[in-house]
Amino acid sequence: MKVILIEDEESLNIPLSIFLKSFGFDVYSFSNLSDFVSRYKKIMPDLIISDITLPDGNFLEELESRPDLSYVKTLIITGHSDIEYMKKAFNLGAEDFIRKPFDYEELKLRIEKIFKNRKKHLEIAPGLLYDLENKTLIKNSEEIPLSKKEYLLLELLLKNRGRVLSQKILIDYIWDEEVNINTLNVLVKRLREKLGDKNIIKTKRDLGYVIE
Repeated sequence: MKVILIEDEESLNIPLSIFLKSFGFDVYSFSNLSDFVSRYKKIMPDLIISDITLPDGNFLEELESRPDLSYVKTLIITGHSDIEYMKKAFNLGAEDFIRKPFDYEELKLRIEKIFKNRKKHLEIAPGLLYDLENKTLIKNSEEIPLSKKEYLLLELLLKNRGRVLSQKILIDYIWDEEVNINTLNVLVKRLREKLGDKNIIKTKRDLGYVIE
């Protein structure tokens, strides 16, 4: 499981990274938001553990401004005691909130609780599933492979089910470079063909795409 740790205190970042790695987590640690923002798309983390106040910004504000982060489970670690920070974190979809100082074993228990009932498959439509671990479609028991860009697109739409995602959000998330809208449209068409039903991914004119 891939875990991103964002913590500017070196005295916490380093030992906590070592602790998490000792339990088999694949840990990517950052001490600021700019480095995190430049790399999180390539990492595709299962969990983000982050402090709120960082040298170059506020993680909760970053979470609020980046809809594509909504698919990632988030655990907040902070020295803030103000209940308003906790309220905002949970309103933005954070799974848990723990105040410093904390026992590492307690953090591990909270992580285990977050993933205790983790689903392996997401249902797209009757007879059609998405395998989160293997990044494949399962259609009437048949496994259909997806390219990286296809499963990035599908995961983001499924994690934001019922919410229209703009073409800009999708392009920024899937590509590391500037591409035109036609490139996105071609990708959507290719994924629709593999899904076997062009109506699963709906086009909202001048707005974007959605899986309802």
